[in-house]
Amino acid sequence: MHNALICGELVADGDGWTLLPDRVVEPAGSGRISDAFRTLSTARRSTTRYLRTHDLPRPRVDWDRFQALAHPESAD
Repeated sequence: MHNALICGELVADGDGWTLLPDRVVEPAGSGRISDAFRTLSTARRSTTRYLRTHDLPRPRVDWDRFQALAHPESAD
C-alpha cells in the first residue's frame, strides 16, 4: 500500500471544489500492517473530532465515481 496525506485549502469554484495543496505528509511507519491500521485509526479519530468541532455531517463517498477516477480505462 502506498499513500500520502495531502494538506491544503478546499475552495469552491464555478465547477465545484478545488484542493489547493500546500504540503504533502508522507506516512509514518515501517510498512507493517499494524502501522497502516494505526495510521487509519488516527486519521478516523482526527476526522471525527474535526467534524464534531465544526458541527458537520460525515460526507458520503460516491465510490463508483471514485473508482472511475482511479481506473479510467475500466469506465467504458
